[in-house]
Amino acid sequence: MKMSFKVLLSSLLLIGLMTSCVSSKKYKTLQSDMDAKMSMNRAKMDALKAELGDCNKNVASLKTEVSGMKRAVTLAEANMEEARKMEAAKQKEISHIKSEIKSAFAGVGTNGLSFNEKDGNLYVSVAPQVLYRRGRAELNKSGREVVSRLSDAFKTNSTMRIIVEGHTDSDRVRKTRYLYKDNWDLSVARASNVVRALIGNGVGANQLTAAGRANTQPLGMDGKDGKAMERRIEFILMPDAGKLYKLTRK
Repeated sequence: MKMSFKVLLSSLLLIGLMTSCVSSKKYKTLQSDMDAKMSMNRAKMDALKAELGDCNKNVASLKTEVSGMKRAVTLAEANMEEARKMEAAKQKEISHIKSEIKSAFAGVGTNGLSFNEKDGNLYVSVAPQVLYRRGRAELNKSGREVVSRLSDAFKTNSTMRIIVEGHTDSDRVRKTRYLYKDNWDLSVARASNVVRALIGNGVGANQLTAAGRANTQPLGMDGKDGKAMERRIEFILMPDAGKLYKLTRK
């Protein structure tokens, strides 16, 4: 009887020890799994923090970019306003010189002159028969009168640049070949003679440029009269940009 009780007690102790060992293993396994999950969570948290940091940097960069774009838009708007003022001032200057030219020809008319605005400049064309004979570059009497009247208008606009362009028709130079090698030579001579006449009438030489175009700028007009109009002088009046800029800054 005593022996059986001892055996039973020993069995119970052995079962308890075995149960305790199993529970300890499960605990260690669970603890290990929990540690692994916590480690993974910390890694995810660190990754999210890094991602959030990158997002904040991107937001700051975008704010800087937006601020730069706003400054660029403001500058563009200011430049557009400046350009609008410049264009308005240029149109006013062109209208003024056109009015002065017409006033200079008051009483005699401007039948020999034509006006055209292009690229912000005023083009004044003078019919060839008003200035010189065919194949010649010397100013005739009416040509000298026209240049004199133009000089009066040009002198009151001393900051305006003036390009004097000589033009010819497509016919080769024949009768005056001993004077002018070709149409280029003839067109330059015509422009140069007009420039000299303007200077002689008091227009500043620093305002003037003489240029020959030969027959490279045809008007596309048909007939004898159309061809005659190719042999013209053109005055290209260019408002002084520096002066206009100062006016827009007031």
